[in-house]
Amino acid sequence: MDWEQFLFAYHYDSNGLIPTLVAIEANKEAALNLLLPPPWREQLDRLNRIRAVYGTTALEGNPLSEAEVSKQLEILDQQGEQALQAPKLSREQIQILNSSMAQAWVKNRFRPGKGPLQVSDVLEIHRMVTNLSDMKDNLPGKFRTFDVTVGSPEAGGVHKGAPHARVPAFMNGFVDFINSRKMMEAEHPVIRALLAHFFLVTIHPFGDGNGRVSRLVEAAILFQNGYNVHGFYGLSNYFYRHELEYKTSLQRCCAQIPFDVTGILRFGLDGFAQELRGINNFVKTKLNRVVYREMLVRSFNTRIGPRRRLLNQRECNLLQVLITATEPTDPFSSLSSRKISFSELISSDYVKGAYRKVTRRTFHRELARLSQSGFIKFIRGETVEDWIVELDFSAIERY
Repeated sequence: MDWEQFLFAYHYDSNGLIPTLVAIEANKEAALNLLLPPPWREQLDRLNRIRAVYGTTALEGNPLSEAEVSKQLEILDQQGEQALQAPKLSREQIQILNSSMAQAWVKNRFRPGKGPLQVSDVLEIHRMVTNLSDMKDNLPGKFRTFDVTVGSPEAGGVHKGAPHARVPAFMNGFVDFINSRKMMEAEHPVIRALLAHFFLVTIHPFGDGNGRVSRLVEAAILFQNGYNVHGFYGLSNYFYRHELEYKTSLQRCCAQIPFDVTGILRFGLDGFAQELRGINNFVKTKLNRVVYREMLVRSFNTRIGPRRRLLNQRECNLLQVLITATEPTDPFSSLSSRKISFSELISSDYVKGAYRKVTRRTFHRELARLSQSGFIKFIRGETVEDWIVELDFSAIERY
């Protein structure tokens, strides 16, 4: 990196990016048109919050699991900033609490209609994410006073961060660039957010926490421009799940000036489109189960003979059990249902209790009837010699 020639200059090949931008807009509009009950909105916002905090800290080497992140955020919700005063908090736990509080601050500061990004905002975000935890060669809320080399040969190469004496000037230039008329009018907001991320992490203005700050600045721009539908989130979880590609894309874009940012834009846009699809998947999964439950009530109340219902009580209860048992592990997955094996079903507490006074043949006969009627389907397992049981949501249209 030749910082004597540095300019906020870049280029990219837009041809391959346009279809993804179209997909982002389509998924954004689809998500915004969904009216969600308050419990769904709260769950979605919490899941995104956990994923964002987990992803951004894990990228910096924090070893705490997603479950531990969830636990720390529960404590934070109960105690507020006093949670940081708890005795014997580890550095990793403090990082989790810091990231969540910084995320909440960004969400409030960058609501649509509020002022554009300022250098003071970047410094405040840095102060919050590194407070009490990242103190080695780093002062929270202060630019670094030494030179650094960034990256690794395994992740696309290395480059020198901006000379420390010129960091304040470069950061003023960064804010002017991000808020310029060209950026505001000519670039798509998601591209603008990704460019902010790229240039900030390239300058590398802090001793520690540069990645976390860059990802929050990116999220701030997305949020302020209305691209955080049904909650506040960023790309941190996607970046973590594709960590090597993420870091490699950033480093390779630094190889020449003006920067060719096609790689990081393609990677980030694909990730954001995937995140928006995940929101729609979450809602689709919820709706499928709500409507399926309503369909079960109708089917139980539908008589097909003098002494026969479309579903008897035992069958209806079994399907209710399957609705819960097949909840997808990843609520953002395109797979609307978790598959369970026949042996898992037959050994469940419900089946053991509900069918204990009848023969095994009765259980098999009722399962076969549910399959023939289209309430469930059986698929041969790919890796084990067992049948897989799935709910058939197309039953909603039939009943």
